[in-house]
Amino acid sequence: MKFVQRRKPDPVINVINMVDVFLTLLIFFMMTTTFTSNYGLKIHLPKSGIKSVTASKKPITIYITKGGRIFYKKKQLSLKQLSLFLKNVKINGGNPTIIIKADKRSTAADIVSVMGLSVEHGLYKIAIATKK
Repeated sequence: MKFVQRRKPDPVINVINMVDVFLTLLIFFMMTTTFTSNYGLKIHLPKSGIKSVTASKKPITIYITKGGRIFYKKKQLSLKQLSLFLKNVKINGGNPTIIIKADKRSTAADIVSVMGLSVEHGLYKIAIATKK
């Protein structure tokens, strides 16, 4: 009796899947390297002998409408009321960050007046919120 030898197929490496994985990794690394780029100016800040003051965890958000009205927690404030509020915040709360959310049609004078009041009362950590 004569046995027929079956030939085993040659092993095949599927290269297409491997190329897909390598291209995905390449794209991932190319994208993440652009996130770490620093486009700012390189400056050397002077050292100070004063220890940094830790800010409070909760920032204070002040809203400015296009008409120049100022709100804090849905309550409208005049500049005098805002001044008293910021004075109390400085006395009671340490040094929180003041976040100004201004309408894009509000004037720069309204934003500057809120910033001026906060600086006047010793609140120097100011941020202006924007959209991405």
